[in-house]
Amino acid sequence: MHIKTIIRIAQPLRAVIGAHARLIGTGCDNSVYQRARADSDIAVQQANYLIQHLNSRHDAVLFARAVGMQGYINLR
Repeated sequence: MHIKTIIRIAQPLRAVIGAHARLIGTGCDNSVYQRARADSDIAVQQANYLIQHLNSRHDAVLFARAVGMQGYINLR
């Protein structure tokens, strides 16, 4: 897989992962926080699945770094 493709796949996931943490202390509604947390959990699951099932370990390492989940490569 080409590096640009890996980055293109990782960017939307990276933006969602951990977005709920930035809402703490901002006075946002609890339902907004819970929705952001649920979206973050789904994005983590998707990223973890991709890391585990990419054909090449090299691609999986690049994807894990691009999405910000370097430690998850050890679950492969």
